[in-house]
Amino acid sequence: MDLLIEKLDGSRYYLSQYKVLITDFEESAPSVTRNSKQLDQRNGNIDFGGWHTDKTINITGYYRADDIDDEEMLREKLYALLSDPNGYYITQLKTTPSMAMERPGETSGDYYDKLSNYPSHKRFLVYTEAPELELVGNVNGALLYKLTAEFKTMKLPYGESVPRDLDVKPNVPYYGENLVLGTNNQVVQANTWNMRVADIKYDKSLGGTLCASVMINNADHASDLARGKAYIQIKTLDKSGNILSTVNGNDVSYNANGLSWCSISIDDNTASVQVAIFTNNMRQNAFYSCLKIERGTTPTPWSPAPSDSGYNEWYFNTYYNTNNLAIPYAGTVPCNQLEQGFSIEMTAKDASSSLSFKINDTELTYSGAVADGDVFMFSGFSYTQNGLSIVSKTNKAYFILQPDKPNRITCNVHGTVRIIGLQNLYA
Repeated sequence: MDLLIEKLDGSRYYLSQYKVLITDFEESAPSVTRNSKQLDQRNGNIDFGGWHTDKTINITGYYRADDIDDEEMLREKLYALLSDPNGYYITQLKTTPSMAMERPGETSGDYYDKLSNYPSHKRFLVYTEAPELELVGNVNGALLYKLTAEFKTMKLPYGESVPRDLDVKPNVPYYGENLVLGTNNQVVQANTWNMRVADIKYDKSLGGTLCASVMINNADHASDLARGKAYIQIKTLDKSGNILSTVNGNDVSYNANGLSWCSISIDDNTASVQVAIFTNNMRQNAFYSCLKIERGTTPTPWSPAPSDSGYNEWYFNTYYNTNNLAIPYAGTVPCNQLEQGFSIEMTAKDASSSLSFKINDTELTYSGAVADGDVFMFSGFSYTQNGLSIVSKTNKAYFILQPDKPNRITCNVHGTVRIIGLQNLYA
């Protein structure tokens, strides 16, 4: 086991560099302080709430010195390292369990040199009043000393992850590129035995496999329900229109919405691809939607073709819809924007006469105009639009990220969101 010490100027030190072997790392729960008032002639107290004050971390380690002069030099270095009034971050380096457990006699010599350490997922901003050094005794001609230190957290009474800037991505699935124009996701009726619904030209240099998919929507048309099934079929044709290969998709029952799809390989003789909807009952009309042909062997959710007139609007609403965003907070205690100090950068991709930005149930409102491309920065006590203060036009709200919640973002303006200095906090 080892201890990493990171000074506030960025310099890093390991206690093992000072010949210290850490044997114990104990972390307390955050201490709680309450604000209460007792009134005369009244039983009990009036409670005004409580808060966490600090957390204590105790370490124990041992080091050896060749003689008194060597021990004095090590002692001075350890005091200078640990007795820093400005504080520093400490991170526990844990010993890999699989390498630390063995039976006597399995290996010999250099045991501690063979151990492998890995850092904890959290660190602590701490100080220590006075590390203690105690002489244990003389071991094989060397002086053995015991090091103990009690650390107290300084800023927050929690363990902290290393801060990072996070681009909050929309929670949308992966969409393949639709190669068929004009499908527009509308329900269409196929009223013949073999209803051809697509005939496209395909550039073989772009890939060797196509996937076609379609939704059978007869459950939306109760008057047309009958016993039977429908399925999709995909064919490849040569330059003369002769069929080279045919593949049928899975059957889908009429009376339940379902996806019929199949994939087909493209060879050098392929000139075009044809997709058809079939029914197993000639008297039954098949209603379908979401026709899509794309590269690969697995269908993805329907999307318009990039050449469709509505593609840009679909893409804009899908990928800049701020209401699809959620902040992936993994801490175990709430992360208060005023205490931890993270900031929110929101870049507008639309125009509006005002702004309403929410995380969970907390809403920040701005009464001024919003233009496409405006950059807002919300830090809990500072609010800017393109670098200019807008505090007077806001309700001065601040945000708290909650553990075990999605921390969803809701906004009346489309845009992109970044979290600056995000940290997970651990009790």
